[in-house]
Amino acid sequence: MADYQMGGGLKLLTALEKTQAFSEFLKGRLTQALESEDPTELHYLLAQLDDYHSYLWRYYQKLQKERGDRANMTD
Repeated sequence: MADYQMGGGLKLLTALEKTQAFSEFLKGRLTQALESEDPTELHYLLAQLDDYHSYLWRYYQKLQKERGDRANMTD
């Protein structure tokens, strides 16, 4: 958990680093929480997932503001 930090700048490298760290974090904790049927630990992990989702959503909004919606562009 020490390597997993949610705050920080909204940039591609940071987003990729956070995704890798979150993946490693979940590998160790989610299986254990499910196998032990620990509702407190599962609640904690869901809160961490919510924080991760919020971070990526802010990153998406930043890109949307800077670059616009490229999905609507025609060739």
